Amino acid sequence: MKPYKTLLFIVSLFVGLALLSCLFPRNGMQLGGVLWEFPTIASVLGEPPSEVEEEETVAADTLSPEELLEQRLAALRATKDSTFLSDMANNPARFYLPDDDVAYLDPLFEALLKARQRPMRIMYFGDSQLECDRITDVLREQLQQEFGGSGAGLLPAVQTIGTTTARVVTWPELRRHVGFGAEGTRNTRVGPLSQMAVVDGEATFTLSATGGNSFPHCTSFRKVSVLMAGSGSLTVAQGDTVLEMTCPKDTAFAGLRIFSRTLPAGVSNAVVRATGKMDVFGIMLDGESGVSLDNIAMRGSSGTHFTSLERSTFAPFFQSQQVALILLEYGGNSVPYLKGGKAISHYKQQMKSQIAYLKSISPGSRIIYVGPADMATGDGENMYTYPQLPQVVDSLRDAALESGVAFWDMYRAMGGRGSMVKWVNARPQLAGEDYIHFTPRGAKRMGHLLGEMIDFYYRYYRFRKGLDKEELPEDTIPNDKNQTSADTLAAALAR
Repeated sequence: MKPYKTLLFIVSLFVGLALLSCLFPRNGMQLGGVLWEFPTIASVLGEPPSEVEEEETVAADTLSPEELLEQRLAALRATKDSTFLSDMANNPARFYLPDDDVAYLDPLFEALLKARQRPMRIMYFGDSQLECDRITDVLREQLQQEFGGSGAGLLPAVQTIGTTTARVVTWPELRRHVGFGAEGTRNTRVGPLSQMAVVDGEATFTLSATGGNSFPHCTSFRKVSVLMAGSGSLTVAQGDTVLEMTCPKDTAFAGLRIFSRTLPAGVSNAVVRATGKMDVFGIMLDGESGVSLDNIAMRGSSGTHFTSLERSTFAPFFQSQQVALILLEYGGNSVPYLKGGKAISHYKQQMKSQIAYLKSISPGSRIIYVGPADMATGDGENMYTYPQLPQVVDSLRDAALESGVAFWDMYRAMGGRGSMVKWVNARPQLAGEDYIHFTPRGAKRMGHLLGEMIDFYYRYYRFRKGLDKEELPEDTIPNDKNQTSADTLAAALAR
């Protein structure tokens, strides 16, 4: 054979093998029960090391094992830190933080870490969306399970609407005043619940913990406290145990005072007896330590009344109770009436005034403003989101951030425009036929999502402070696995 033919045969053979290598499956193929594989060109010729591999080889040769491990750890921390910051900037269920300050909530987390040694409070103010202890019952249970505590927190002396976690039966029927609603019925001396009951003679308050299996940390309480102004005597009884509260019997005082007794053990019921002339602003059922979370629901309130409350019956509570976090959820009652930019701007300024007032009486507290949920109206045939709602939500977010507090966008967390209709149409239902309020199931979902977001930022706080042996857990922002993220809820409702 002539030399050029031999060369041509060899070249043809290599070309054929190269084509076969490119076309043959990389993982091989089964024929006759046998796995057939063909080497790749790269495996035959060998690939030169990449620049990254060269850098890693140089690093491994020049650094000590300790230095190399520290370099790897630093890279891992940087990657996870970048992941958190990306989620914080893009996830619809994130917190908006003033000046994008990731340390804004650090004082809250420091208080949570110390809660088993030094009890702390969280106060959740809102409108009827919170009634029956909705949203807050789930949030409270999550926090008490993690950081200790028991009891349902601050309760009205006259409980007009029952809750999932506690019951107050008052005898005889007492005159009641509130600090919000129609101008003609308001009273400004109403305490932190914006309501109070008048005792003139004797009154009995029978207290019961009703958390059940759903909220086991609210099945008992240890510490009973009465918020009052006036004069008289107070006792708390449980079984054969009767404890007198050190309440002045003859000296009247106008400002709010708190009288507490700690029972020998956790109990599920107790009786408070009041004798004298006094205004009772509420009764607290707490643990001896840990987290207390107060549900303060005000049906029909727009949240603009705080600045009108008499300071002497409002501020002392915050000054004595280690309130680490205040949540404000208002706006839903105002949305139907805010029909122009001027009205929305006016409401924004009103809420900035309320935030400023709360900051002035409780400067150590962190504040998270919770924007209103989606709400739907209709034209007789179709239901749709109130046209002005997104603008109201954005205005309230600006009010919060301009006031130096955080904001949680419940509207977008639940899915944004049109989501309320989906929540109503979901089976089981997640929202009621009024297209405004969550069902208990829907409220539980939102409370759990809010709790997960607080936990996410708490774990990032631990990561930043180096408090964990492990780095930031892989399951950072709530995802499809725990079925609590906004994206998961929206996807489930869309199906």
